[in-house]
Amino acid sequence: MKKSGSITRKINHNYLRSVIFGIEDSLVSIVGVLFGISTALHDLRSILLTGFVVIAVEALSMGAGAFLSEQSVHEVTKAKHKDVPWINGLVMFFSYFISGFIPLLPYMVIPNLMYAKVASVLITALTLFVVGYIPTKKVFAGFRMAFVAGFAILIGYAIGNLY
Repeated sequence: MKKSGSITRKINHNYLRSVIFGIEDSLVSIVGVLFGISTALHDLRSILLTGFVVIAVEALSMGAGAFLSEQSVHEVTKAKHKDVPWINGLVMFFSYFISGFIPLLPYMVIPNLMYAKVASVLITALTLFVVGYIPTKKVFAGFRMAFVAGFAILIGYAIGNLY
């Protein structure tokens, strides 16, 4: 690995990819789902239940997917790899699971649903910006990552309004 002074010097690129992918996918998915559900239903209990279920199920799904796809690559290429499939799966699982609580947290602590929705979107966008910025130290990469969440929010809002 390069001696560029970046975080990637110490972390296997596949693990770094899993961390970033897990965080990004979790934030975008959870904020979109919660925004849609909170637009359709004005019941905090249903919103929280939805958040917990989506975080748990998707974290397991993403972790299993990372493990199985990496294991398949190892079997197909029959080459020695520096990464270990089960570690890759755990990295994906925990990055998705932990970051899933970022968009859910405002709904857990802010009693006003409208303020919780706004706070969830803002904190998620800020976190996405940071996740996009850190590996490259490029502001554009941070904005690009945050911009992606906007589409999930719009889709969640549109579907929530159909209900």
